[in-house]
Amino acid sequence: MSETLFTEATLREPLRAHRKRRVSPLGLGKASAVLVPLFEREGEAHTWLVRRAQGLRDHSGQVAFPGGKRDAGDDSLLTTALREAEEEIALARGEVDVLGALDDYFTITGYAITPYVAWTRVDVPLAPNAAEVTRVFAAPLRAFLEEPEGSFPRVGWRIDGEFVWGATAAIAKDLVAIARELRGA
Repeated sequence: MSETLFTEATLREPLRAHRKRRVSPLGLGKASAVLVPLFEREGEAHTWLVRRAQGLRDHSGQVAFPGGKRDAGDDSLLTTALREAEEEIALARGEVDVLGALDDYFTITGYAITPYVAWTRVDVPLAPNAAEVTRVFAAPLRAFLEEPEGSFPRVGWRIDGEFVWGATAAIAKDLVAIARELRGA
């Protein structure tokens, strides 16, 4: 169990040390970013996920990390990730310690996503913006070590009654793989 248990102590420095690779070709896809907010609960790393509201133009009702498309006023994709997390779940920028970026992910729906990993407190106050998010829930990182279920294109993990699939599942799986590789597990 100890080799697969993720904690802040085992993840903080390895994730800071990760050098992201650009997976999507420059200039292709709609530039977007997500925040992967990690926290430790009962000695184990978790991440906050959201279920997007029904009726949204893109990815309606899907489970995702807080994030979205880059706005013209965003000076960087990190700014996009932080702004979106604040808008969607009221996760204030001052409540996160950004460790760095994971590898870019290019979706079949035309988005070039840059995921940013950050640590926050377990008791940070969150409040979903009902216009964008119907639910915020925690997922233990170890869940993404299990075998996924489903068949293409809906392959993923069932966590807390939600189905995590698509880009969100791929990013979570990459995070766990990078963390295991960097810490030598």
